[in-house]
This record gives sequence, structure tokens and C-alpha cells, in this order.
Amino acid sequence: MKNELKEYLEKLFEKFDENWDLRKEISAFGKYLDNPDWIILPYMPTTMKQLKASDIGRYVKIHTETASEAAALLKSLQASFKRSKNGKKAEQFSCSGGRSGLCYPLTDGSNIFGSVTLCGLKKQMPGTLVDIFTSFTDAVIRESQKELELEDLNNTIRPRAIALSTVHTVHRLMGATLDLDELLPRIARLSLQVIRANRCSIKLVGGRGKMLLPKTTVDLRKEKAKLKKIEVGKYAPGRAVKQARSIRSEKFLATPLIEEDAIGVITLYDRLDGKPFSRFDEEIMKTLAEQAVIAVKNAQLFQEQQDLTMSSIKCIAQLLETRPHGYHKAEASFLKLIDIIGQKFNMNESEIKMLQYAAMLHDAGQISIPEKLLTKRGELTGKEYDIIKKHPTRGATILKKFKPLKPIVPIILYHHENYDGSGYPKGLKGKDIPIAARILAVVESFEAMITEKPYRRALSVNAAVKEVQKNSGTQFDPRVVDFFCAAVQRKDVLRLLKKELNVS
Repeated sequence: MKNELKEYLEKLFEKFDENWDLRKEISAFGKYLDNPDWIILPYMPTTMKQLKASDIGRYVKIHTETASEAAALLKSLQASFKRSKNGKKAEQFSCSGGRSGLCYPLTDGSNIFGSVTLCGLKKQMPGTLVDIFTSFTDAVIRESQKELELEDLNNTIRPRAIALSTVHTVHRLMGATLDLDELLPRIARLSLQVIRANRCSIKLVGGRGKMLLPKTTVDLRKEKAKLKKIEVGKYAPGRAVKQARSIRSEKFLATPLIEEDAIGVITLYDRLDGKPFSRFDEEIMKTLAEQAVIAVKNAQLFQEQQDLTMSSIKCIAQLLETRPHGYHKAEASFLKLIDIIGQKFNMNESEIKMLQYAAMLHDAGQISIPEKLLTKRGELTGKEYDIIKKHPTRGATILKKFKPLKPIVPIILYHHENYDGSGYPKGLKGKDIPIAARILAVVESFEAMITEKPYRRALSVNAAVKEVQKNSGTQFDPRVVDFFCAAVQRKDVLRLLKKELNVS
């Protein structure tokens, strides 16, 4: 508390000294009093006793010749200050050369933080003028106090205002993506923007809680730092995680991401303005980290759910592949085509992911169809075809019981609907068919045509594309066909097709 008071009184004196020099009234006083010397001195308990004669020249205002008479002035000054300090009022005294002086203590409540002294007056100052002078001096003190209060208020409110804005921004980030690989760089860039630092690194706890694994770094410097894993407890990031508190120095600020335990750390290095990291920076980053950890945990939980969902899908897909009709061999190229076409229709990440899941499970309903029908050579009878046409409905019935896959049910159900209304199971037409089902209809048919089956040979890529184009406007949505034809000619797609199916 004593250190805080000492620091405050020192700041108050600096502000008073600054304001005193700027006041026009000082010039008016000087002219009226025949240009005396003004001495503005800071005060701490030992200031006056330790003050040397040579020091006084540093504090003389308007005239500097008084410094040559510093020794005599110092003696008078010390005595007058002692009297003025005890009475906390203006005290007049005798200067060298038969002149007079006035000393007035600068006070903040019961604390004295300095003094104003006039030297070289031809005669003692009249009482009314002393009152005017002390009232003016008190007004400058009050002005300085208010300015300090405003500065302190600004320093207190500013980080909180930034922190509140940061909370809002992190919430928007949370809503924008649940992909950890996208989320963490965004949090790093936000941290750099808010604190105005040169580099931000984010590490997450791994290795059974003993290591911090680097996940992202954003570095504005020319010489980029390399990502390194470190032990929990070592260096600033490791200590921040182990001690579950911020670690700050002039050059870095490490803020732990704490849920129940620390799950990671955000570390900032080197402010852009060269100044040391402050407690306000620390406070802002604590607020940012509180929100960031929620976003990170949500992304991790989402990823766990995605992994579980994908495991379930792969199990079902493998089960389907054990059937004689199983032919999901071009999975990577199949999913790539869906991703490209989905983006053309402005689908978001989640919608494309669900469409890809549907692609892997689009024939799940065929598991209930007799194998002899699926492998039959030649045309199906009307009754047999009616059984085949039930597989989208059966697939939807099976998959809707699995909650994470609920969004793919309409895609599975309607991917055999035709654009001209001649498809099944509902006979939907045109835009009444969900766009995801229209996309799957094209890509699934293409994959079926280029894949070898028990009852027919596979077509070439070019032949299959021509067959798709031939059915544009009848079986398939023309826009989907156009996007498909452009996508299938991409070099990355063709490479995948050649690698998976060895087609030309």
C-alpha cells in the first residue's frame, strides 16, 4: 500500500508540474511580482534533508540566476518548508539580498507531495494576495488530481472494454467453425490483434498430460520461430500450465487455457510498440482465454463426435462391402467430387460433411434385399424391381435411429428421385428434390458406372461422363451435371480415380 501511495504522489507531482508550466496565470503573477523565481520541488519524507544546493537549479522556473545563490536559498527554503509543512499553509521567509520568499506545501488530503516556492520578492506578499496565490495553487492541484483519476479510470475501463469486445469476437469464432485446425489460428490472430504483439503460439496438453504440443503459431517477424513441443513445467508456457496462472515478463505473456485443469496455453511474444507486457494485457488475455477454452473444448468434443460417427459409418460401409454387390472402392475420389460440387452450391462445411456421409451409406437399405436380386444377370421383373425400389426407404429407416446421422436421412431417401419426376420413392420433381440428393444422384451414378460389377463391366471415365450428360434434364439436375463435368476433369480428381480404379 505504501508503494502504491508513493507511486501515486510521484505521478501527482509530475502532473502538477506539467500543468503549472502551462498556466497563463503564472506569467501574470510573475509580472505583478516583478519576476520572482519559482521553485517547484517534489516531496518525500527525506527530500528536503537530502537536497543539495546544486539540485535546486533543476527546479527553478522562469529565472535560473537563483541557482548561483543556491546555498543561501537552500537554508531558507528548508526552514520555511518545515514551517509550512507542519502548518500545511503558506509561509513567508527572508531570502538573500534583503528579499522575501513564500513557500506553500502541495497536499493531497493528509499527504504532502511537493512544494511551490517564490524567491526574490521585493517585499512580503500581502495576505490577500497570498490567499489568491494559494487558491490558484489548490485549483491546479485539483485539476491534476482529476486528470490522474481520468487516466486511471481509462486504464481500468479500457482493458475491460477490450475484454468484452474480445468475448463477443470469440463467440463469433465459436459459431463460425468447430474445426480445431481452423479455430486455433483464428484465436492466435485475435490475440495478436488485441494485444498488438509480434508472435502468438498456442499449445495444447498431450502426451498423457506431460507435454505441451504445438498446434499453431502466427509470427509477424521476418525470422519465423519453429514449433516445438515442451514439457509441462518448463519455460513460460509450461509453467503457466503447471501453475494454472499467467506468467508475464517484459518480453512474453503466457496465459493458460483452464477448464477444470489447464488444457493448453496461449503465449504472446514482443509487443509491437516495444513496451513491456502489462497487467492490463494480462487481464485482457485472461478474459480471452476463458472464452477460448470453451471454444476449444467444443471443437474437441465435436471432433470426438465426428470420429465416433465416422467409425460407425465405416463399420456399416464395411458390412455393405461384404455383400456381393459391394463396390465402394473409389471412396476418396467420390468424396472429393462431392466436396467440389457442394462448394459450388454454397454448402457449408457441415452440409458437405453430411452429404459425404450419405454418399458412404447411400445403399444401406440394400442390406435387407435378397442377394439373388442384387446379383441377378439380365432384367428384373416388375415385382423384383418393386423390391429394389424400397431400399432408399429402408435405408432411411435404419439410419434415422442413429441421431448424429439424422441430417442424412432425406438425402438417402430421395437420391433415386429423377429430375423429371420419374424416380422413386415419392416421384419428386425438379427443385422439390433436396439439392444434396440431386448431387448424390449424379456422383453415385457415375461411381456405379466406372466400377466393375458381377453382372457387367465398368465404363471408362469419359464414357461415364457422356452417359451422365445424356441424362441431364431427365434423370439429373442440369446444373449439378455442369458442375460435375467440370469437377471430374480436374487433375487432382483424375489422379485419385486412376489411383483407386486404374481407369482411363
